Formats: sequence, structure tokens, C-alpha cells
Amino acid sequence: MTETKKNYLALLISLAFSYFAFGAITNVAGAIVPKIKETYSVSASASALLASVFFIAYGLTSLPFGVLISKKGTKFTLVLGAVITTIGVIMFAGIPGYYSNMFAMFLCGIGITGIQVAANPLVKEVSNPAKYSRNLTMFMVINGVGSSSAPYVVTMIKNMGYSWNYTYWLFSIISIVMFLALFLSKYPEEKKSQKEGKKSTVSFNDLLKDPLMVLFTIAIFLYVGVEVGVANSIGLFLEDTYHISNLLGDGAEAAKNAAIGNYWFGLLMGRLLGSFVLDKLDSKKAIQIYISGAAVALAVAIFSGDINVTLWAFPFIGFFISIMFPSIYGMAIDKYKKEYASMVSGILCTAIIGGAAIAPLIAKVAEVSGSTESPNWKAGMLVAFACYAYIFSVGIWGKNKPSKPELAA
Repeated sequence: MTETKKNYLALLISLAFSYFAFGAITNVAGAIVPKIKETYSVSASASALLASVFFIAYGLTSLPFGVLISKKGTKFTLVLGAVITTIGVIMFAGIPGYYSNMFAMFLCGIGITGIQVAANPLVKEVSNPAKYSRNLTMFMVINGVGSSSAPYVVTMIKNMGYSWNYTYWLFSIISIVMFLALFLSKYPEEKKSQKEGKKSTVSFNDLLKDPLMVLFTIAIFLYVGVEVGVANSIGLFLEDTYHISNLLGDGAEAAKNAAIGNYWFGLLMGRLLGSFVLDKLDSKKAIQIYISGAAVALAVAIFSGDINVTLWAFPFIGFFISIMFPSIYGMAIDKYKKEYASMVSGILCTAIIGGAAIAPLIAKVAEVSGSTESPNWKAGMLVAFACYAYIFSVGIWGKNKPSKPELAA
């Protein structure tokens, strides 16, 4: 094996660990939302807001991080992202309080935004470019492993006799390892990507004015929002609808965390199988079929009235929404000329801010239609059905072309 291949292999391993780390740190939120509500005596919507503020960072910093990559390089951006993430998780663990936790979560969001914006294109450079979609999908699977395991870590911490926020001390260790791995890795030459980055900014205004770009951007906003919104509502839904603490006593928290973990595991399995599905099925048709499956699974989960059926339905929701991001993202990239790819990607990453909007909205609708003490989650989840309906429409209207011929691929 040549020295260059050894360097790339080491970098790929570092990137894989980073995807695992930020998957865990991002998606532990669903498991800690009920603990935030209990610990700080806040409403369901307030606890969901704290967990969702992470995604505000995507909306505010995705494009600035793209500019930073073009000026300072990929390694600088990745290491900076790792440093900010580490500061965030240490602050979350060491400084309790609703608002300090919110600020710490925001810092984590900023750091992980930098890591993801820099890492996604880097995967193409250090692996086989012809198999980029497959390779990136596999990294997202690793990210899914972190996502699905995080809720179980919260249960493990409790079983060891520690408070739920000790989970973030473990995340601090993981973040430090991630920082060291990214800092010590050797990176490829970046001159080419810098030139491409400068060229892509010319199309920014034209893309924002294009109706098709708006269609895809809103779809990503709603997809990420509903993916996170359902996950962050599971624990609260089980408590307020089935009074699971009365049913299971001390085992209730583990059951809720398992339900959230199973939701992410369903999404993980969907991603594993999704690459094969998308090889055989057109993305537009796949979106229509899969999002319909997600809607059916969600209806079963919230209207069945049987807690066992509900617990089985949540993983199927995750499974059916698993292909939405790569399908929508891939359709958007394919619709525009190659030189616009980086700006299309930046706009779509900015739309990840949807993760900060839908979860609090679901909780707020549930509270308004019920009460703060007894939210009506069936009404709240109508927000999720509305999101699914819009995404379904993308499977229909996604066949359109950009409004200006000079933008079209």
C-alpha cells in the first residue's frame, strides 16, 4: 500500500468516527427531551425547543462554513468544528441549567455543521469518486449507528447510577478523540476545490430565485424537521398518551429510550437497503411510495390505542423516511449544472434548520389543542402529516426543470 493510500485510509477512518460521533451527539436529543422537561420544570414545547436549537446553527452557519472552506481549507474547518463541538458538550455536562444547556446545544450545532459541510465533499476526494453516492450513504449509515445507539447510552448512564446529563461527559471524551483524529490526519491538496468554491458563488442569487430550487429547499426543511420532530416527541407521546411511567414504573425511562433508539435503528436499516432500492426505482417514485408508508406507519402509531402496536410502528416510520434526504438532495443536484453543485448543496444544508422548527411546532399544537399538562399529541402529529404531504408532492413536481435554461443540467 502506497503512503498516499495509507494516509487516505487513516483519514477515512477519522471521518467515519466523526460521522458516528456527530450522529450520537445530534440525535440523543429525543432521549433527553423528557429529562429536560422534568429537570427544569418547563413545558413540552420549551424542552423540544432546547433540543431543536441545535439545528438553528445549520441555518445560520452552513454557508459561512462553505466560505471558510474556500479560504482556510478543509482541515482547518474540520478541526475548528471539532473544537467548537468539544467546548459545547463539555459546557452541557459541566454547567447545568435550561439556558446554559440551550447555549451549549447551539455551540454543538455550530461545530457539527462545520464538520458535516466539510466532510461530505471530502469523502469524494479520498474515496472512489465514481462511487461517491454509495460511499456517502455508508458514512450516513455509520452516522445512523451513532444516532440509534445514543438513547441507549442515556439508559446505560442511569443504570450506572448517574444523572442523565453525565451522558455529555462521555460525549466529551468522544469529541476529544474526534478532534485528535481529525487534527492528526493528513489531507489531500485543496487547490482544486478552492477554485471550484469561488466559481460556484456566482450563481447564488439565480438559484434562490428559481422555483424548483425553492421546492427542494422547502422539502429538505420539512424532511429534517419532521424526522427530528417525531423522534423528539416519542418519549413525551408515550408518557402523555399511555402514561407509561404508571405502567412500567422504574422501567419506563428505558422503554422510552428504547423506542427512540428503535426509531433511529429503523432509519438506519432503511439507509442500508435504500441504496439497492434507489438502484432499481426512480427517485420520484421512491419518494411517493416511501413517504406514503411513513404516513401509514405514523397513523398506526398514534391512533392504534395499543402501546405494543405503537412501539412497533415507530421503527417503521424511521425506515420509510430513510431515503428522503438522499433522494431529494440527489434530485436537486442532478437538475442543475455541475458548476452550481456547491451552491445547491449549501442552500440545502441551510434548510436543515427545519430541525429547529417542526419539533416545537408539533409540541405547541399538541398543547394548544389540549393543555400544557395534558397535550393532545394526535392533533400535534397532524403537523407531521402535513410535512409528509408536501414531500409527496416533490415526487410529482420534482420532474420539472429549472426556470432558466442556463441553470439546467
